[in-house]
Amino acid sequence: AGGVGKYIAELIHNGNTNLSTWPVDIRRFMRLHTNKRFLQDRLREIPGKQYSLKYPTYGMSLYRTGRKLRVSALHPKLQGAGAAYGEVLGYERPLFFKPDEAGKKDFEDLSKQGTFGKARWFNTVKKEYNACRKGVAVIDMTSFTKYELKSANRSVVDFLQMLCANNIDKPIGTVVHTGMLNEQGGYENDCSVIRLGEYHFLLVSPTSQSTRNMKWLKTHVPEDNSIFLSDVTSLYTALNVIGPKAKYLLSELSDENFNDFARMTCQEIDVGFVSHIYAMRLTHTGEDGFMLYIPSEYALCVYDMLMEQGKDYGIINAGYFAQRTLRIERMYPSWGHDIDKKTTPYHLNREYHISYDKNFIGKEALLKQKQDGIQKRFVQFLLEDHKLDTDPWPWSGEPIYRNGEFCGFVTSAAFGFTLGKQVCLGFVHAPSSEKITVNYIRGATYEIDIATKRFKARPNVYQPTEMGPTVLLYTN
Repeated sequence: AGGVGKYIAELIHNGNTNLSTWPVDIRRFMRLHTNKRFLQDRLREIPGKQYSLKYPTYGMSLYRTGRKLRVSALHPKLQGAGAAYGEVLGYERPLFFKPDEAGKKDFEDLSKQGTFGKARWFNTVKKEYNACRKGVAVIDMTSFTKYELKSANRSVVDFLQMLCANNIDKPIGTVVHTGMLNEQGGYENDCSVIRLGEYHFLLVSPTSQSTRNMKWLKTHVPEDNSIFLSDVTSLYTALNVIGPKAKYLLSELSDENFNDFARMTCQEIDVGFVSHIYAMRLTHTGEDGFMLYIPSEYALCVYDMLMEQGKDYGIINAGYFAQRTLRIERMYPSWGHDIDKKTTPYHLNREYHISYDKNFIGKEALLKQKQDGIQKRFVQFLLEDHKLDTDPWPWSGEPIYRNGEFCGFVTSAAFGFTLGKQVCLGFVHAPSSEKITVNYIRGATYEIDIATKRFKARPNVYQPTEMGPTVLLYTN
């Protein structure tokens, strides 16, 4: 209680806290969570879950009550295709797709399949992963938070330039990946900003950050009502058409030239019978492909056309687990897992996401960090002596040891199907007397402790070359 009181006092006095308090932050909820009937049902489950054995869930909600509150237009279709759903901020999203009838018995009740090792869905996720890497797959990413911002003049441009560390004043049709930082240079939001018109933008950010991000935007929006700000998450169904064959599939359904469709750009296209679809050449995993933002009433039509035309390309549905593995292998951090408000672009080796030729919140803190150096850095680790079938798996929270000394924790983990090893992401911290450099990371031996057993870990400061070319994020 004393600790909670301390941080509440800091919030009242400073509007911020010295430590990341996201696990107990009120902004991790939405208004739907205040519904009395929802609370009556959900609260009956909580005591049992609180004191039950905590198996790794990888994003699976084990609650049975209060489900299907928020679903995409494709939910019945994907459920019929075998989707195993998890829940984020009340939104149901496919984690993976169960195999055909012959193999479905192993997946009947996910809440009773806890394990600290290799999960039953391993081979299913591997199939989906391979489609994303070598063929074509569709991932329903509708749960992503989407905001529309526009104005009658440059006020919306100036507003976003002040909030974003990267330069968003780019030509119409440009997609910019950027952080919105606090005064200490830490991430309040990790997002993509799409310029749809001269004074018209779409902002896309993680599902779990919906309430938090709207609060941040409203806190800084001008009081003169010059900027229109709206949550348009429900207006668009977001489909990730991912894989090297994605451009060939879309070429059969649209008159656009997808070979010349530049990466990190956006165009308004037609797909089949449906017009006014925002297509962006990015996938949030580094693989080639396209994000389609479809007016929700047309989503089922577009999905059916993709799946029918895609039969010739071996198209399949894929879920969050496959996407998660892809981003971990490519060393892509995720807000809420690897990133919090104390993490800066320099900690993530993302200085190319900073545009110092303009003013923005957190600029002074980053300039100081650039001069003084950093004491923690985001690193990828490959476990060298881990036995896939018999050893316990990492999932997050495992301690990292540098030359036998504790130096940080794992923040994300997955088995890498391309790298052929368990892949862990985490931060290496240096003692107060030292600064972290590439040589500091590479010039040491590492171990990761999983259930009291230490495994040798090989560090990567940059994305492994085995992953091949990546879709670069737009720089300043």
